[in-house]
Amino acid sequence: MTRILNRPADVTTGRGGLPVSFRCGGARHRVRQVMDSWHEAGRWWEQESETVTYRVATVDGGVFELTRNLASNRWYLYKAYD
Repeated sequence: MTRILNRPADVTTGRGGLPVSFRCGGARHRVRQVMDSWHEAGRWWEQESETVTYRVATVDGGVFELTRNLASNRWYLYKAYD
């Protein structure tokens, strides 16, 4: 099961701009592995910005999707897997 959260997140990146940790809702999560990543062009005809999404596994066993809006450089905790 997954939960769509789409909340702002404070993400720390490492080599190559990959997420190494993130904070959302007060808890800090360390990334153990970047499992997958992909770019989405957005609905350009509606002026949506391009995004890049990372599916990550955390040290404490969670799996999340972090999305970065490339135009604003803002990060969001988009999805949590249960």
